[in-house]
Amino acid sequence: MTVDLTIDHIGASGDGVAVQGGETWYVPFTAPGDRVTATAVEARGNGTLGELGDLLEAGADRTAPLCRHFGTCGGCALQHLTPAFTAEWKRRRIIDCLARAGIEDADVRPTMTSPLASRRRVEFIAAKRKKGVMIGYHLRKSHQIFDVGDCPLIAPELLALVKPLRAALPALLPRNSEAKITATATETGIDLMITAKIDLGLEMREALAGFAGTHNLARLAWRQTDRSLPEVIATIRSPDIHLGDITVALSPGGFLQATEAGEQVLIAAAMAGLDGARQIADLFAGAGTFSLPLAGAARVHAVEGDAELTASLQAAANRAILPVTSETRDLFQRPLIADELNAYDGLLFDPPRAGAKVQAEEIAKSDIPKVMAISCNPITFARDVKTLIDGGYSLGPVQPVDQFLFSPHVEMAALLTRT
Repeated sequence: MTVDLTIDHIGASGDGVAVQGGETWYVPFTAPGDRVTATAVEARGNGTLGELGDLLEAGADRTAPLCRHFGTCGGCALQHLTPAFTAEWKRRRIIDCLARAGIEDADVRPTMTSPLASRRRVEFIAAKRKKGVMIGYHLRKSHQIFDVGDCPLIAPELLALVKPLRAALPALLPRNSEAKITATATETGIDLMITAKIDLGLEMREALAGFAGTHNLARLAWRQTDRSLPEVIATIRSPDIHLGDITVALSPGGFLQATEAGEQVLIAAAMAGLDGARQIADLFAGAGTFSLPLAGAARVHAVEGDAELTASLQAAANRAILPVTSETRDLFQRPLIADELNAYDGLLFDPPRAGAKVQAEEIAKSDIPKVMAISCNPITFARDVKTLIDGGYSLGPVQPVDQFLFSPHVEMAALLTRT
């Protein structure tokens, strides 16, 4: 079934949305105002997912994609839209999610967008096949992998590592096996983590150590699964980053904000929002993205569920003689309760995409005067913020931050104050 459609708007997943004969259609890679033909693929919710056919007339917000892999690669959904449109669309998405949660007239500021080629962390998939090793991303809506040759998002030094890895891995990976390669561009070089279900022998370890030295990596580590403890194969230099003025050595595979530009916007928002607080709780603290800069003017208690990240954070604070204490604690299973929270006059929480439902309920019962909410998911952000508003907090301006260009993802930061 093929139909002619005029795209009305872009939906939450990044697909164009049109209504034809009372039926809703979702068509990827379209822009508002596009006239297109589309072929039905499958039912989606109360509508139909369509495959784009011919572009009969382009809408005003359409632009030429930057990457030759666009449409094939599963990573980007919005590369065909102008940067101005995308920035405003992400801002409007936050507004819509807040409104659906019952928060009207929120002050959502213009989106701060990270520049091209600024992603400092990438995850490639490597697959050993008959003709050699492929390294790249998954094809769109598929588990198949394609060889990446271009990516306008990631730092150039990360892309430059693909060819050397493609040449080195055939000797390490068995036939028809796969590996996950996580590469992070730090200030002292690339931190490389390889995840594959392979038992390394001495010869393999020596080959990997040689690769690290030849290509001037900061560190190379190996693990069998995402839950395995990493084995450091070679450390040429400590893989360091700066959080504010503090040098932090990343733990192998440790979390890092996607771009330095986005990180700086979020840190600035946190420091401005919690200015004047003297006892701050930083929940879901990670490696100290916010704890360490905030500790320049306050005592900070950092709480994180990952013991390695907690140790890395505390070590960095100790080296800088900062007033930081840390605690390894699963805040989903054991949130800080209101009586514990009342020891602080400022709080920051930056949970994963699932949000902080139970923890937000305890914060809403507390007497903390200032709460900084940072999130990577507009839906759970709106839910948690509504919990705080119902508990007596007032929502200040919301700052959207786009560290994931060409994807539907957006981050945001906002200060809530006790009224």
